[in-house]
Amino acid sequence: MATSGSFNTSGYDGRYLTLSWSVQSQSTENNSSTISWTLKGAGTAGSSWYRAGNFKVVINGVTVYSSSTRIQLYNGTVVASGTLQISHNSDGTKTFTASAQAGIYTVAVNCTGSGTFTLPTISRYATVTSATNFTDVQNPSVSFSNPAGSMLQFKIEAGGNVSLITRDNVSNASSPYTFTLTEAERNSLRALCPNSNTLSVRFTVGTYNSSGTVVNWSYVDKTMTIANANPTISGAAYQDTNATTVAITGNNQKIIQNTSTLQLSFTSLAALKYATLSKIQVTINGVTVQQSLSGTSASNVTLSFGVVNVSSDINAEISLIDSRNNVTSQTLAIDMEAWSTPSAIITCARINNYEDDTQLNVNADISSLNGNNVATIQYQYKQADGSTWSALTTIQDEVTTTFSIDNTKEWNVRVIVADLLGSATYNLTVERGIPIVFFDRLKKSVGINCFPQNDNSVESDGLQLDDLIYIGSQVLYDSYQMTTSGTAAVLGSYNFDLLQGLFTGVTIPDGYVRAYRISAQINTRNSNNGYIKLNNIQSNNINTWSLATMRKIASTRIFKESEITLETTFNYTKQGTNLYCGNTEAYEANFYNITVHGYLVKDSTTLPESASVYGDTDPDEPAT
Repeated sequence: MATSGSFNTSGYDGRYLTLSWSVQSQSTENNSSTISWTLKGAGTAGSSWYRAGNFKVVINGVTVYSSSTRIQLYNGTVVASGTLQISHNSDGTKTFTASAQAGIYTVAVNCTGSGTFTLPTISRYATVTSATNFTDVQNPSVSFSNPAGSMLQFKIEAGGNVSLITRDNVSNASSPYTFTLTEAERNSLRALCPNSNTLSVRFTVGTYNSSGTVVNWSYVDKTMTIANANPTISGAAYQDTNATTVAITGNNQKIIQNTSTLQLSFTSLAALKYATLSKIQVTINGVTVQQSLSGTSASNVTLSFGVVNVSSDINAEISLIDSRNNVTSQTLAIDMEAWSTPSAIITCARINNYEDDTQLNVNADISSLNGNNVATIQYQYKQADGSTWSALTTIQDEVTTTFSIDNTKEWNVRVIVADLLGSATYNLTVERGIPIVFFDRLKKSVGINCFPQNDNSVESDGLQLDDLIYIGSQVLYDSYQMTTSGTAAVLGSYNFDLLQGLFTGVTIPDGYVRAYRISAQINTRNSNNGYIKLNNIQSNNINTWSLATMRKIASTRIFKESEITLETTFNYTKQGTNLYCGNTEAYEANFYNITVHGYLVKDSTTLPESASVYGDTDPDEPAT
């Protein structure tokens, strides 16, 4: 195929003619080409010109020029020119011939030439020009050109199926062509994208030739989107499946905090438009439980959520997800009943602080559960160094109970506070009965609030009276909370400045030195132990496993100032004292009223190495 061409005739003495042509335009509508042509003199001759005549040009069987007039024919002389419309074959192809002749120098024709040429093919087939993206509920359209007005075939291809949707023998179609899809055809498209909301489709247009065969496919690729295909949830409900808690409330629609077993149920779950179910998930108070699903639908589905740690009514957030990742959400109101493990405020002490008769009072705190819950309180005891407990005895809430235990021995008392769902156990210690004043005839000693340990002495709280003088106390730190294990420095000072303020204005007699004791109220929320520490001096470990209203006293032993090993103070260069709070595990520990107590003690006195003589309530975990 060519858009231009030329040929030369034979010549006389080097002079000849050249016929050249070129395509000016092509008409798809008329299936024709218009060419321009020119006949020129050419060649180098012995003479600058020759007289010539009897010219004739024939193109595609048409004589476009004929003249017997003789002219002076130079090299480059334009003999004639013009245009010619050439009709193409029905398939748009066209080959034509052209010839030229003349008599150069002579009257008779002595120079001839011809050529055969193929014009560019004019398309006679339909072509796609554009198409629309569409949803699965719309009727898509495709724009096209059909220059020959041929009968056409329209198709939608997808998923490798080249004949998924076909419209045959469409005649006199105007652009755009709209596919009116049946529901079956829409489903055939949906079924090809069960895991996606989009599907790549191809619009094709083919032209029927004269033999009735579809040829010359033209296409464009577009996207179909699945619309309104979120899965559906029907009949969402819940119930308590714990027989114990249902027996208490009398209603499986009441969910008791941290105790009931919550189960959700669904009458029907369905995926739409050839998607499949993936999973259903329920979120309550930030906790999510999910269950995998399969198939296009499911009936009577149950999901066990378990316990719910919420004290008031709350919504369950339900999400159903399909294979296309479409999500349908729904809320379901849950009726909650607040409940927590029973707790109590307990006092247990010997009458007059030394008698055998010991009084126990328990103030229990339980969750009401709308008046359906009841408290049970029991106690038992054993010698501190023994292994056999007394039988459990039931007592009334807030009613003082008196029982007798040997005042010469230390005793462990266990109190169990229970309701219908749980219990809490408290371990208490009753110290030996210590009279206010005790005269020891054998040792020739007097004990004030203690049994004397030494001969020929007057003693108070285990120390000789004149050996230890109490100065006073000062709260160093009001409160501190830890949730990590380890120690945390809360206060510090250079040298002993943190402690010595207690002795301002106090004259220290000769032979006496400063001494201290550090105490604090401690509460722990789990199995962790709390303690306090001043440099190398540490208290006993304390555990309450309780709410903040339950506390124990931690205390170091009484220690001389000289026993303190100075250390770097809060990462400064100078040495001093640091006050620490310590926690044995990564659970909550609270420290209240961290207090320093000041004493004057004889320099010659050796202080006890155990904190038990200073009121340690947990002798199994002594101070260092």
